[in-house]
Amino acid sequence: MQTTTAMTAGSQTDLLTGILNVQIRNEEKITEQDRRYCQRQQELLYKTLDQIDKWYAIFREDAERYREEKKFTYEDNGKISIRNFHFNYNEKEDYTHNEFKPFDIINELVDSNCNANANFANRIVSYFNKTYNVAVPVPEIDGKTLRMGFRPVYETYVDAVIEHLGGKSFRETAEEELLARFLKTAQPSRWSKVKPELKNDRIILPNILRFDDFYIQHCQQYHLCYSYDGNLENICEGVAYGADDILNGSSKIIMGFDSHDVDISQWYNLTLSNAEQIKFYKNGRIDIRFKDGQTAGNCYRRLRLDEITLPED
Repeated sequence: MQTTTAMTAGSQTDLLTGILNVQIRNEEKITEQDRRYCQRQQELLYKTLDQIDKWYAIFREDAERYREEKKFTYEDNGKISIRNFHFNYNEKEDYTHNEFKPFDIINELVDSNCNANANFANRIVSYFNKTYNVAVPVPEIDGKTLRMGFRPVYETYVDAVIEHLGGKSFRETAEEELLARFLKTAQPSRWSKVKPELKNDRIILPNILRFDDFYIQHCQQYHLCYSYDGNLENICEGVAYGADDILNGSSKIIMGFDSHDVDISQWYNLTLSNAEQIKFYKNGRIDIRFKDGQTAGNCYRRLRLDEITLPED
C-alpha cells in the first residue's frame, strides 16, 4: 500500500511538472475572432501571391531567350540585373530588337510580391493595434532578400504582437501606452514655468497647442498647426480615459470642433459623461471642465498629472 501511494504521488508530481512546463502558443492567446481575421487575410494573400508567381514564371521563362545577349543575372529577391543594356541594332539582321522584353515586368512582379507581403504584415499588426488600442510597431519587409514564392504565416506577426505586450494583457499595455503619450504631451518643456493644474472642477493644461500665425493675421481664424494635431489627439485620448475609462478617445469627443477654425471665445461640449467641456486659448492652453471637483481630481490623479514636476522643483 505504501508503495502504491508513493507511486501515485510521484505520478501526480510528474504530471503537474509536465503541465507547468507546457508552453502556451501565442496563437492561443488571441480570440477566435482574431484568429478568423488573420486566417482570412492569409488566404487572400496566398491567392494574390499565387497569381504573381504564375506570371513571374511565364515572363522569367521568356526572359531566358536573352540571357546570353543581355548578360543578365538574378538577384536574391528574383529581380533581373542586366549588364548589357543595349542591343547593337547595326548588327541585327532581323527585328528582334523591337520585340517585347519581359525584364521590367519581371522586376515589377518582384516589387508586387514585396508590397503584398508588406501589406499583409501591416494589416495583421494594425488589426490588433486598432482592436485593442495598442501601438505594436509594424515589422519591415526587406525587399532585397524576400524571395519569390515565399509564403508568410500570420502566426509570425501574432508572435510580434504578443512579444510587444511583454507578458501584460492587451488592456494593461493599452493603458500604459496611452498614459505615456498623454504625459509626454502634457509634460512642460524645460523652459516652462507652469505645469498642469487642478483648479476646482477644471484641469488646466498649458502650452499644448499652437495656432498658425498666417491664418490669425490674414483670415482672423485660429487654424491649428498641422504638427500639433497629434498633441490634441493625445490630450483627448487621455481625458476620455481618465474621465470615462475609454481607451479609444480622440478629438471626435469635441462636439462641433473644426481644427481649421477653432473658436477660442467659447467652451466646446464633450461627448463624455464625466468631462463636460473643453476650452482653447490663443496661447495654446487647454482647459477641461468636469461635472464636479471630485471627478476632476480623480481624473487628474489617474492621468498622473500630480506626478509632474518642473526642473527646479
